[in-house]
Formats: sequence, structure tokens, C-alpha cells
Amino acid sequence: MDARDRKALALLRRDPRMRGLVEKVGPPRFHEYSRADLLHNLIEAVVAQQLSGKVATVIFNRLKALCPRRFPDPKQILRLPDEALRGAGLSRAKGVCMRDLCGAVLSGRLDLKALEGLSDEEVERALVQVKGIGPWTAHMALIFALGRADVWPAADLGLRYALKDVLGLRAAPTPREAGPMGDRWRPYRSYACWYLWQHQDG
Repeated sequence: MDARDRKALALLRRDPRMRGLVEKVGPPRFHEYSRADLLHNLIEAVVAQQLSGKVATVIFNRLKALCPRRFPDPKQILRLPDEALRGAGLSRAKGVCMRDLCGAVLSGRLDLKALEGLSDEEVERALVQVKGIGPWTAHMALIFALGRADVWPAADLGLRYALKDVLGLRAAPTPREAGPMGDRWRPYRSYACWYLWQHQDG
């Protein structure tokens, strides 16, 4: 663990409702999800929209198999026919998103390298200009691709169900209600979110 990890865990352990979860799950493992290629992460996030992790993995592997020489190659992805994308399991909307994403990268409309120097809010504004990429996908990129420490995707259903369990709520909070619930874990809300997801998956 690096210094940021240790500071984040020290903060989370001060919350009695999170302490047991941190001890059970162990050190954070964000690196298991991140790729050196940001486009790779974004494509994975697009595929995962509104799907379980297992289903998303199957579809993503099928998509990779369509580009056996090099993945992700935006030119090669753009050359794939719609039928191939649908055959891999992508919906029409996700196919449109994938094409717009690759086109934006090739044209320079989306400068992936420049994202690293932008604030969280600026990254989100840049990404949601791509058709089919909304705040959730942008938040996943911020957490897992760019390694930002204080992201709180309050609309995420898994996060909201985990908040219900961990905070002892009668029902899962709405996105509006879940928003301020993360404030207690600033400036390490990404860590809190990750541990809450582990609770939900466990």
C-alpha cells in the first residue's frame, strides 16, 4: 500500500460501520481493474453499463475476440459491422457509444492523455460529450482508470444497496439521498465506494 492508501484506510477505520468491512476485505485492490490504456478502461465501462459483472465480462471478451491482432484499436473497432457488435452482445445503444468513443479518440475530439491533468469535474464534462457515456461511466473511469481518490457515484444501484446494509437503513437510498451520505468519507470516497461494492458482491 502507498501513503494515500494508508491515509484512506485510517479514515475508514475510524467509522465503526466501515471498520469491520475494511478488516474483512483487506487492502484496496483498485489496480486489479485498471489498464495502462485508458480507452481499454472506457470500453470496459461502456460494456458494463447496467449489467452484472459476470455478464459484462463475457460480452467484453467476445468484443476483444473480434479484434485479435490488437485491442483496443479504435480504427479496427470502427470497421466492425453492426452485426458483429450485436453478435458479441452489445445493444444498439452501446454500439453507437463505442463508435462515437473511437471516433472521438481518432479525431482528437477526446484527448485521452489530456484527461490525466484535468480535475474530476473536467474529466466528467469531457467524457459525457461522447454519445452514450453518462456520469456513471465517467465515474468508473475516474476511479479505476485515473485512480482518483474522492469520487462518489451516488446513482450506482449496488452502492445504494450496500449503504442500506452498512448504515442500517430501512430502504436503499435514492441517488439524491445517497449523495451526501458519502461526505463522511471525504476525501477518500472512492475507497469507501470500493469497500461498499465488495460488501455487495460478498
